[in-house]
Amino acid sequence: MTDPEISTASPHGSRFPDALPTAVRWSHALLAPRLRQGDAVVDATAGNGHDTLFLAQRVLPGGRVFAFDVQEAAIGRTRERLSGRGLESVTLIHAGHQKIEDRLPPELKGSIRAFMFNLGWLPGSDKACITRTRTTLEALNAAVDWLAEGGLITVVCYPGHAGGDAETLAVEEWAARLRSDAFEAQKIAFLNFDGAPPRCVVVRKRARLTERTFA
Repeated sequence: MTDPEISTASPHGSRFPDALPTAVRWSHALLAPRLRQGDAVVDATAGNGHDTLFLAQRVLPGGRVFAFDVQEAAIGRTRERLSGRGLESVTLIHAGHQKIEDRLPPELKGSIRAFMFNLGWLPGSDKACITRTRTTLEALNAAVDWLAEGGLITVVCYPGHAGGDAETLAVEEWAARLRSDAFEAQKIAFLNFDGAPPRCVVVRKRARLTERTFA
């Protein structure tokens, strides 16, 4: 749930105007040209509301935006970020992203154009409250079923903190197991930075599924 504005001040790519994009910036760059007014989209980890705002500005009016977060503070911050921008029609859901199947309107199954996941913790809050591998995988497994043909799932992962390494590895392994005849999966990451810089995993749904999701 790391903040895009904080990310631009990090050593991971965006302190300088001509630097390569951060993982968060890549997720926005990949989605921006693919979204249109009227699309249905999901921010699976609302955090401070940056991704929710990004999605809302591209699909409203006429579209539908759903933002999930397990922390009430995140829902409040997201509501504040949207306030006064004419985007109050966004549906904010105080629940973990593993509740996608239960909380999204059933008529939208198979028609969501984008899911955005920004893992980790809520910036400015308790760093012990983080996304967990089990629930993240539950949410991703649901997302592929709700995704429209041609739609994208972006997952910004943060190795290097307690629990982050295992979660990042699990997300990458999950994406690698998706059937190549139905999905494209890529990982975008810095190769020559010290430490464990964030990376973006992106999945595109290629065709309607007729068999098992996993090979």
